[in-house]
Amino acid sequence: MKYRLILFDVDSTLIRQEVIDLLAQESGFGTEVAEITASAMRGEIDFSQALSRRISL
Repeated sequence: MKYRLILFDVDSTLIRQEVIDLLAQESGFGTEVAEITASAMRGEIDFSQALSRRISL
C-alpha cells in the first residue's frame, strides 16, 4: 500500500498556536475566532459548536 497523504494535529502540540486562529488572522477574522476558541477551551461551549461558529465566519 502506498500512502500519498499524511496529516498531523499540531495545534498546541508541535506549535503553540491553534491553526484555525492563524488562518482566521490572515482572513481578517482573528479576534472573533480567537474569542470562540478561548470560550471552547474554557468549556463554555463544546467543540462542535465552536467549530461550527468559527467556520461560519
